[in-house]
Amino acid sequence: MTTLAAPVALAIPQVVRHKPTGDLLITVERYDANQYHGSGYRCSPIDNRYSSRGFPDDELESAPPRKPGAFDYRTEIVPRAQGALPWEHVEPVNLAKTLSNVAACAGWAAYPGIAWVTKPGEARADWARIFLHTTQGGGYTGQAHALVWERGPSRKPSHLIDAVVKAASRAVHDRKAPRGDLAAAVLAMEDVPYHQLESAMPSAWLLSICKHEVVDTSTPQGRMRGWRPAHCSKCGINLSVDSSD
Repeated sequence: MTTLAAPVALAIPQVVRHKPTGDLLITVERYDANQYHGSGYRCSPIDNRYSSRGFPDDELESAPPRKPGAFDYRTEIVPRAQGALPWEHVEPVNLAKTLSNVAACAGWAAYPGIAWVTKPGEARADWARIFLHTTQGGGYTGQAHALVWERGPSRKPSHLIDAVVKAASRAVHDRKAPRGDLAAAVLAMEDVPYHQLESAMPSAWLLSICKHEVVDTSTPQGRMRGWRPAHCSKCGINLSVDSSD
């Protein structure tokens, strides 16, 4: 009597390989066997979390390990950018500094198209534009800046709000202040056309697959020439820097 091998247990979500085609997929949901079909997983394409279908257990296997030195764009970056896999670390950061880093283009490459970010404590992902951090050698460090669209009502321009506040303060503290100033400021604020209203500002986040711990293996002689070989002690990616002429 032939004994069937037990199916390989897969995590949800997890990048897997479809044996017949070689396609990479992401597990979405486990389903059990019934009278019509065997057990398996519903999986989505690696770059589209909104489409999924069932695959039997014996057609799926764990994806091959990535090559050492950098995170793989297709199997590790894209699924996270599309919201199919979670980022391991999502941290709020300063919006102005994030915009400055992105504008400087200092090693940050724009991810094409809309990305998705799920903030800590929230179940729903929000639209975002993300910028991927790259190594000097052109690989991906697994970190990204994210500018996340924030829901919220449009508001009156800040300078008109400030004018109303100042006029109200003068009306209270200065008896000689013209009483019409406050009314004029309020009317000016209320008369702003819709297309001049200010939208809610985006929020800034730092996304990362790994919080790198850098191991510097450079020598004094190498550092004098600007050569600093290094790697992360946790994920192993290459973080070397060559600033020599």
